[in-house]
Amino acid sequence: MRKLIFLVPFLLQASILSDLKLKELNLDKEKSLKDAIETKRSWINPINLQYSYTKDNIQGIQTTTQLYSISINQPIFKSGAIYYSIKYANVLKKYNLDQIELQKRNLIKQAYDFVYDYKVLKLQKEILIKNIENAKIDVLRKKEAFLNGVGNSSELDNAIIKLNSLKLNLEDINYQLSQIKNSFSTISSLNIEEVTLPKLKLIKQNEYLNNNIELKAQQKLKNIKSYLYKMQRGNQLLTISLNGSLNHKKFENKLLSDTQNYYTIGLSATLPISINAKTKIEKTKIDYLKSVLLIEDKKRQLRSEYNIALSQIKSLKNKINIYKENLSLYNNLIDSTLDSIKAGNATTLDLKVLNNSKMVDLINIKILKLKIQKTLFSLYYKLISYTNN
Repeated sequence: MRKLIFLVPFLLQASILSDLKLKELNLDKEKSLKDAIETKRSWINPINLQYSYTKDNIQGIQTTTQLYSISINQPIFKSGAIYYSIKYANVLKKYNLDQIELQKRNLIKQAYDFVYDYKVLKLQKEILIKNIENAKIDVLRKKEAFLNGVGNSSELDNAIIKLNSLKLNLEDINYQLSQIKNSFSTISSLNIEEVTLPKLKLIKQNEYLNNNIELKAQQKLKNIKSYLYKMQRGNQLLTISLNGSLNHKKFENKLLSDTQNYYTIGLSATLPISINAKTKIEKTKIDYLKSVLLIEDKKRQLRSEYNIALSQIKSLKNKINIYKENLSLYNNLIDSTLDSIKAGNATTLDLKVLNNSKMVDLINIKILKLKIQKTLFSLYYKLISYTNN
């Protein structure tokens, strides 16, 4: 039986992000929640507090009138528009929170991509160091051959050029490492050298789709468009409103003074007749129908992302197998070279070149495995949860 479990904790936690980034995201979330409350209450009209003071001299008598009132004009029925406005607000809140979560996930992915790239570059640096060692041996051999009259200057020159090129590449890698480290520091307070990478496994395509936060958000957007359509339809139909007021009136002149307290309460029915009513309803319906299509489009996009990742992983694994085949060849060559050294037909430099070449293949395997993990990460970071046996 399959069991639903939460995604690897480090993916859901934002511990890799700096406090500054987390504060920014938390403020975005807080604002979104406030917006949601405002939207949910948007159908409620304000209570109006009013005060008026008037003075007149009708018939030559100066009179002052003061009026204090509390009034409300509140729709209580809008042919479903009120109900769907509340539903709309609830889904919009969840959708906006999903968007903030996606922002956080994208930052987490960006941070981990820096770590993957940094570790790959460090391994490539190790390869360059090994290749430089071999290039130095090659220059030494070419130099000895040239001095002994069995080599030519062009071969020595080419070997020196190759060595210099490798040294320049090493400087480029050192610069790139510095760049990545600085870029990483803009979104994380951690030491990039100390970040531990996860061990991820390939998930199934249906698990990738069913638990994808982007697809879930797109489905929420469809509901938002549906409720907007129903709200617009309700707004063009009958509205019943409750009207009421509490009043305190003070009337005063030199002949008399009077105070009145009274209230008014009633219902009103409104049926708007607008030439654009049908067009407004049809526009929101079109938006809704488009949102349904966008769900299928998102599914197609996610399937494509998954298949591309699958192809990348397959290619990387094939390359690993090629390097593993090379390793068995190097092992045989190293054994043969050891025998040749004993027989005086080879030198320790020959053995060092082979060992360095073997190490290069071993490091390349490590690089390819890191690239596989980075590809898997590009799938995992969008997941809410996944299904595991």
